Amino acid sequence: MKYRIFSENAWVYPDSELNGETTALLHTPRGADICFQVLTDHPLQEQPITVQWEGLGDIVPEVYQLMGAYVDENSHAKALTTLDYDSVKDFVTRQAPFTVYDMTRPLDNGMLVSDFASDKAAFYIRLNVPADVEPGLYEGSVTLCPGNAELVLPVSVKVYKTVVPPLEEAGFHMINWLYYDKLAADHNTEILSPAYRDVLLAYFDNQRDMRNDYLMIPSGVPVRDETGRVTDFDFTHAAYVGNLALEQGFRCILGGFVARFERWDDPEQMLLWDRTVGTSSLEGYRQLKLYFTRAWECVTANGWEKQYMQCLVDEPQFPNSLSYRALSGICRSRMPGVKIHDPVETTEIGGALDVWVVKQAVFEKYLAEYQALQTMGEEMWLYTCGFPAGKTMNRVMDLPLTVSRLPFWMCVLYDCPGFLHWGYHCHNAERERATCYRAGGNAKYPAGNAHVVYPADGRPWYSVRGHLQRAGAMDAQLFMMLPPAEAKSLIREVCTSFDDYDSSAAALESVRIRLLERLG
Repeated sequence: MKYRIFSENAWVYPDSELNGETTALLHTPRGADICFQVLTDHPLQEQPITVQWEGLGDIVPEVYQLMGAYVDENSHAKALTTLDYDSVKDFVTRQAPFTVYDMTRPLDNGMLVSDFASDKAAFYIRLNVPADVEPGLYEGSVTLCPGNAELVLPVSVKVYKTVVPPLEEAGFHMINWLYYDKLAADHNTEILSPAYRDVLLAYFDNQRDMRNDYLMIPSGVPVRDETGRVTDFDFTHAAYVGNLALEQGFRCILGGFVARFERWDDPEQMLLWDRTVGTSSLEGYRQLKLYFTRAWECVTANGWEKQYMQCLVDEPQFPNSLSYRALSGICRSRMPGVKIHDPVETTEIGGALDVWVVKQAVFEKYLAEYQALQTMGEEMWLYTCGFPAGKTMNRVMDLPLTVSRLPFWMCVLYDCPGFLHWGYHCHNAERERATCYRAGGNAKYPAGNAHVVYPADGRPWYSVRGHLQRAGAMDAQLFMMLPPAEAKSLIREVCTSFDDYDSSAAALESVRIRLLERLG
């Protein structure tokens, strides 16, 4: 069987050449994992497959089938997507439409399945390295046996002494939002049913494995009288999800949003459950006072005081900063001591929140202002999303795969101990066959921006980009173990801004090895 081994940091395509590396040469800390990809010429069909390994000690391989995803449009140079390849050819990897291996299907049922993308078998192999494994060089092999065929993959793993802290001890934090109605619909379950609980637990397992330690829970639901007037709020669903999340080991749960502007330049925030009511109106104040009273009752009844933060508005802007400040005041008056955690696109709300989560382009545009806030002790995180598009780092399928990992390096460069992304599991109905998510009308997000997992058989399947998001979070944790100046010097060898970076897998891997050597 002919095959080729690829880095975890480089895209593999169904038409990738098979001439190349045939041995996996890997470097890893302990308490972590290291991955590689394999493309073969083995005819892909539904058939049994077994996995064996030797010479790796306590390092345990986890094997996935690589499957294709369809990139229907390219990332636009400024926002969303385009089919005008000439306008974006300088920074995208291929002209859309095209297919790339992004889905990693677990092989725990012992079967390969057919794939629309290719008639050849391809694999994603994750080597899990325990925190207590003996450091040193491990030279062994992983053997894949699809049907009656056999593929022996030579593997060499250098394990360094340094240990990535377990998630509950980590200094770097991450959140990827869950959308609970969509989650239930994707898996054909009813919210609060036993089947829904099973789905939640499967997604929580994936979230924590990806090193998400924060989770946003559902917002409270308005209760209305016969005239439609809001008379109360129901936090049953929020309490259910919050308690389950804390049982599963999440460090912090975040109460869901309550308001948002209609247009970015509107001065007012409007209630999410009634878009005609402004938060600064008398009726808005009545409802918000009631909302936050019930929210705090939920927090205290469940004993969440030390593990809870409140979200208010998704992306408050400069023109509605004053409205945001007023909203924060109402919240703090009813939820004494609560911390507020929001994605923001303004510098003018100091004192109104406790964790500023700033879009990468906004952070760099107002860098001096945000760094001044940091010197005052304000906590800053970073996030990426569908806007801006272009060359800027984003975990999408038509940019180099390394830019799914490098945003975490940028967090360390900018002294930001956390990362957020809105798009964890938002898909079109076609899922892998149309990865530019349609949010409404004809607007499409860049391919894969809206998701890093694929919903299947009652659980999420990792994307290749999701695996790299996990790797990036571990990188950030390792960089944070170095003196800050030394860490930033290493990072700048690969990236100096979200738009200025070396996209090659070789450059990333070279610096990462030196990081491991420095830590020991």
